[in-house]
Amino acid sequence: MEVKFISVELWNYYTGNYSGKQKLPQDIIERFKDKVDFIIVAGHIGELSRMRSLNIEKIGNHWSARINKQYRIEFDFIKPNTILILKISKHYE
Repeated sequence: MEVKFISVELWNYYTGNYSGKQKLPQDIIERFKDKVDFIIVAGHIGELSRMRSLNIEKIGNHWSARINKQYRIEFDFIKPNTILILKISKHYE
């Protein structure tokens, strides 16, 4: 599956090209990278929804996947095999 990022900040978190103090804890950034890699491995939306560990759910106008109990990745489906990562958010905020 193809993954695109809405901001340079998210791309930098994924690639590790960031420096200085970050808005997120380091362990969340590492888990974010792992979850995005997990999403990339999925061939299409159907496979993604079967990956129970991601806990995919609809939140408002977007979809989300679990990073951990506190943080989520919010995204939209652009095409059947392309996801646009919108933000990392605290769950229930």
